[in-house]
Amino acid sequence: MGFIDDTLRRLDDSLGEAILDPSRWGAALDHVSALVDGDGVMLLRSHNRTPGIPCTASVAELVDDYFRHGWHVNDLRTRAVPRVMRGEVVTDHGILTAEEMARAPFYNDLLLRHGYHWFAVAGFHAGSEHWAVSVQRKARRGPFEAVQPLAGLAQRLGRAATLSEALGRAALDGHLRGLEQVGEAALALDGAGRVVGANARADALFDAAFRVVDGTVRIADTRAREALAGVVGALPHRSPPPAGPILVPRGDRRPLILRVLPVIEAARSPFLGAQMLLTVTDLAAEQRPDPAVLAQVFGLTAAEARLAAILAGGASLDEAAGTLGIAVGTVRSQIKAVFAKTGTGRQGALVALLGAAGLR
Repeated sequence: MGFIDDTLRRLDDSLGEAILDPSRWGAALDHVSALVDGDGVMLLRSHNRTPGIPCTASVAELVDDYFRHGWHVNDLRTRAVPRVMRGEVVTDHGILTAEEMARAPFYNDLLLRHGYHWFAVAGFHAGSEHWAVSVQRKARRGPFEAVQPLAGLAQRLGRAATLSEALGRAALDGHLRGLEQVGEAALALDGAGRVVGANARADALFDAAFRVVDGTVRIADTRAREALAGVVGALPHRSPPPAGPILVPRGDRRPLILRVLPVIEAARSPFLGAQMLLTVTDLAAEQRPDPAVLAQVFGLTAAEARLAAILAGGASLDEAAGTLGIAVGTVRSQIKAVFAKTGTGRQGALVALLGAAGLR
């Protein structure tokens, strides 16, 4: 078996591993680089480029610099996108003159600073998104010449990427549905803060204070908006997001609480792009526990369980008496029994105990 056949076999094996384990994409791309005599490979969306892209370890610092300093929005090589989307394989000389490259900051301040200069690029689809495989070469080695084999490699990448995206989507949707079943509203965001998934509980909370417009979370309150922007802004640098919840005021209504969680490993396909989960707690929502569950867990009578559930929702003794249509004296008698059976001695401790999610 020759070098090309052996490397193709290794590439196909590596792509199979990467479909199931997103952390393996870099290893798969090493084989792509070897097949076209490159020094590194990155995969980029043709449009809406976001961090967290697959790349070989050899270009990881270049990729970090590319996103950290905004080169992804000032990339001269995007001139190649229309031709790549038509199925062409494109190199530097196909889109830029030698004079343009010599004076361009993109080449001088980014690529050459990392020792690179030359590239060859081909396109593929991952689901509905168009991507490009961009092979990099060191400046000292000169430009690419025989690059047509890259088109066939891109087709292999497209098949693997489409399957990776589908498996990641299934895992993410299942996770969002699971959160919904335990009462959690949640959205998944990509590296640019765009929404790539949301469950029905989150959809039901959208209003003028907190909503999604054109795939982007919009928050009316300035402080909350800036806090979420800080979380999203930390993603390209792989730094931990700011600690603590984000409070979203809603005028006369009780606020929302946003919390940031990691995306489960199975949903981390780079072609789906999910980078973090945002859970949303509505403080205006009724938090009463289920009386039937209270009766079973604490041995309460039906009347005691109904009273405990109402008090756990924030009602006073007088309000509970009115709701139940009984005298305040009767409520006071029942609450003593509830305190004894739940091991609490005051209403505040009872409310704290009964606020557990498992009792609702």
